[in-house]
Amino acid sequence: MTLSALSMEAFTRKLASADPTPGGGSVAAAVGSFGAGLVRMVALLTANAPKYAAVAQRCTEVAQSAQTLSDELLKLVDEDAGAFDRVSAAYRLPKSSDSEKSARSARIQSALGEAIDPPLRVIAAALAISELAAELVDIGNQNALSDVGCAALCAQAAAHGAALNVEINAAALKDRAAARTFTERVHGQLARVSLLAEVILGKLTRDGAHST
Repeated sequence: MTLSALSMEAFTRKLASADPTPGGGSVAAAVGSFGAGLVRMVALLTANAPKYAAVAQRCTEVAQSAQTLSDELLKLVDEDAGAFDRVSAAYRLPKSSDSEKSARSARIQSALGEAIDPPLRVIAAALAISELAAELVDIGNQNALSDVGCAALCAQAAAHGAALNVEINAAALKDRAAARTFTERVHGQLARVSLLAEVILGKLTRDGAHST
């Protein structure tokens, strides 16, 4: 059974065990999926309300996009854990001879590069969620706008949590140019996610919002 198929209770208990996976990267992906779910919920509540007929089509499209993002992030819960396990396995390879050391080093570097991919995708998805939430806060059902704020916070937490994984793996890369490219890309995306969260929460604080 995959991690994402576990009940919330089972996932939380596994998370709290001495097993290093799932860890922060999987949690970041899961939290991002929660954010996407909230965006989809608000979009559907808006699309299905006659009062919002003028934006129903767009909100239906937002809901579809949010579903795609949620599905992607649930896959990343498992992909991140698998990537971590491969890095750990690479570090456990024998290093008694020069040839073993060379093979071990190459495998570690390859595994580190692979481990950067899932959190990068989490961050990209979190940014997409943030952009959808920023749109919904202006057109969404007024009775559910606080859920849009929660979605934005989930996206922000997911992005920042995933960024920690990118940075720790990039720090161990021997290819420093690639490492800088990864971290610079992440910092730009994080700034955008944080700005969108600030804008969304600012609008909610100013205008007030109701919770579903």
